[in-house]
Amino acid sequence: MEKITVNNAILEEAQNIVEGVYKPLKGFVNEKDFYKIAQEMKLENGEIWAMPIILDLSEEEKERIGNKNFVITNGDSAFYAINPTYYIVDKEKLAKSIFGTDNKNHPGVKKFTQLKKYFVGCEIKSIPQKEYKRNSNIYKTPDETKEIFKNNGWYNIVAFQTRNPPHRSHEFLQKQALSNVDGLFVQPIIGEKKKGDIKDEFIIGAYEKLIENYYDKNTVNLGSFHTFMRYAGPRDAVFHALVRRNFGCTHMIIGRDHAGVGDFYGTYDAQNIFDKFNSKELGIDIFKYNNVSYCAECLAMVPDDTCAHQNKSKIYLSGTELRNKLSNKEEITDKFMRKEVSQYLLNQSDIFV
Repeated sequence: MEKITVNNAILEEAQNIVEGVYKPLKGFVNEKDFYKIAQEMKLENGEIWAMPIILDLSEEEKERIGNKNFVITNGDSAFYAINPTYYIVDKEKLAKSIFGTDNKNHPGVKKFTQLKKYFVGCEIKSIPQKEYKRNSNIYKTPDETKEIFKNNGWYNIVAFQTRNPPHRSHEFLQKQALSNVDGLFVQPIIGEKKKGDIKDEFIIGAYEKLIENYYDKNTVNLGSFHTFMRYAGPRDAVFHALVRRNFGCTHMIIGRDHAGVGDFYGTYDAQNIFDKFNSKELGIDIFKYNNVSYCAECLAMVPDDTCAHQNKSKIYLSGTELRNKLSNKEEITDKFMRKEVSQYLLNQSDIFV
């Protein structure tokens, strides 16, 4: 077979397909599914799917392969691409449908519009002697997480998606959700992120510090989801929920500005998009939470919708503010982040992408 050299991000996506992380997908999406996803967040067969999973090739690569099956590889690992079909899309127009904007300052739009000329719909099969290995000692496959949840006696499991180290607002939301379920599955995205985001190993290290010091270890499990950040806000929220369903979670936390970037999305757009679906067709229930801040008059973390005190009494927490503080090596109050976590991060060097 012809071999096409691809980057690790594409191989991560292929492995996600093979392992069932992207169920019901069996391969990179074909043209009909691509347009259906972009326009309706559904596949041709009517199942919900929010983000197109894309394999892109150049004209030279397409001509070399023709209509034959081929292999995608990075030299060490490889997958079979079966029954390829090719199509071309108007990337500028479709970016608007998928990301809600065609502004190239949006990192997801920029990446999408720079993809190669041809998209390839194909089924993906693993090559046993060329297995792909995740670069993570905390990753578990969907089958493995379901077995862990079963062995723990967890029937209701809530997922938490993140690309940031945990501040007190995240901790509050997680523990609030935990009061309604059996277990919490914290699963940071591991993969390509925009410049200025915090590197994967420090996000994981920060969560290990938090869980070690502030959680009942019988109620929380730390894993990893290997893909690149799309920063697609509302659509990403649906995509992330479907993925966590596949890992065996029954619920997912969606907070303020989930997976957003800049001011491209409204504060609660990522929650409101779920009004389009019911939990039965999604296969997962959504916990929607208001913004949480530290109130100097309540002397506690409080959701905005339950605290009547004025904003001047509150410390508002955000990933952007956290990254600024870490970049400037500022002391971080324990009202913003647990001391064990902030000291761990402040003691690191070169923590940003």
